[in-house]
Amino acid sequence: MKTVFKMSVFWLGTLLLMTGAWAAEDWQSITDPVKVFEEGYIQVIGVSEEGQSRFKATRAATVVAQRELLEIMEGLRLYGETTVKDGMLQSDTIRTSVEGIVRGAMKCGEKYHDSRGYAEVCMRVHIRGKGGMYDVVLPLIQEKKLMPKESSYYKPKLIPKAMTEETATPEPAKPAPTEEIRKVVKEAPQEAKPEVAEPSKLTVVYDGLIVDVRDYQFKPALVNTILTDKEEVVFDPSKILSEILVERGCGGFTTDPNKAKALLESWGSRKPMTVKGIGVIKTTNAKVSTDDAAAIYVHDKKSNLLANAKVVFLLK
Repeated sequence: MKTVFKMSVFWLGTLLLMTGAWAAEDWQSITDPVKVFEEGYIQVIGVSEEGQSRFKATRAATVVAQRELLEIMEGLRLYGETTVKDGMLQSDTIRTSVEGIVRGAMKCGEKYHDSRGYAEVCMRVHIRGKGGMYDVVLPLIQEKKLMPKESSYYKPKLIPKAMTEETATPEPAKPAPTEEIRKVVKEAPQEAKPEVAEPSKLTVVYDGLIVDVRDYQFKPALVNTILTDKEEVVFDPSKILSEILVERGCGGFTTDPNKAKALLESWGSRKPMTVKGIGVIKTTNAKVSTDDAAAIYVHDKKSNLLANAKVVFLLK
């Protein structure tokens, strides 16, 4: 019986050691801005110099990881071309908070290599959630210190569906399409345009938004916005509920349309609309057509998709 027990303890210990080794091998640095905003955290692996005791090597690797975390955080965009580093130079609050986040960064693993006397430490900082980056910038967003003060908000002028004969302007006659054109139009997949009407009269309500900016150099940031071609604001962080902003930021980011829909579904969206971006301003602001801006506006009035940050930017 004792022999069986000893063997069990031996194999258990071996398994734990193997699991620790596999965990170390699975560590991956997540430092690319697109990946950081997609995953919701920065992850780095600090490595100490060789020839040190376990304690000194682990401490040194931790300092290396913290230094790398700070460097990556400073490089993240706040808004437009402004980075977190720029914000730290302008605001003592941001600087103190960012440094505090780095000091309190979560360890996601550590390993000491006895044979060469060095350590590896995996550390992670979350962008979203309590104590994350959005938690830090929330007061600045609420005070609108990260947005141009001259921004005007978009409100559509809804056009009645029916016009009287006196006011209606007849459209010029169009030539009949050829058989070849008819065939192409018939075979091409037709995406239903979101209905634009008074919110109370919508027959189908969209409760999520995918903004396709794959044709442009759009960059994820702590503050991303949606604007019209006249640069009127359709969506910015000031429209998001505070607790939702901390939890989700300005929405999600992905390069995969299916992941975009899955992410919105995880946030409770059952029928998202997709709009095609028509440009990008200062790399972080997606521009949409007036028609799409009107659709976003009226469907948001019915479903509150913007206040709940049910927005995903589809990147190239």
